[in-house]
Amino acid sequence: MIASGFPKMQRFYFDVYDSDGPETDTEGQLLETPERARREALRILHDIAHDEMPDVNLVTITVKIRTDGDRQIFEVSLTLTSDWSR
Repeated sequence: MIASGFPKMQRFYFDVYDSDGPETDTEGQLLETPERARREALRILHDIAHDEMPDVNLVTITVKIRTDGDRQIFEVSLTLTSDWSR
């Protein structure tokens, strides 16, 4: 039972697609709102880009958010390129 005045937490799943291939989130995270889930997806995207960029010249990373019913509700992608000037 949820106490009056407290928002119900919802489980969001963050699937990641990057140079290592797809990684399906099987645990998810309990968050207050879809907007909070969107901010978490952006944080995940940033962290992965930070870790992968030094090793490659081109990387595309996508984070997709799903709800408990496996319905995709949000997607964010980032493509990073780097190359030496000639």
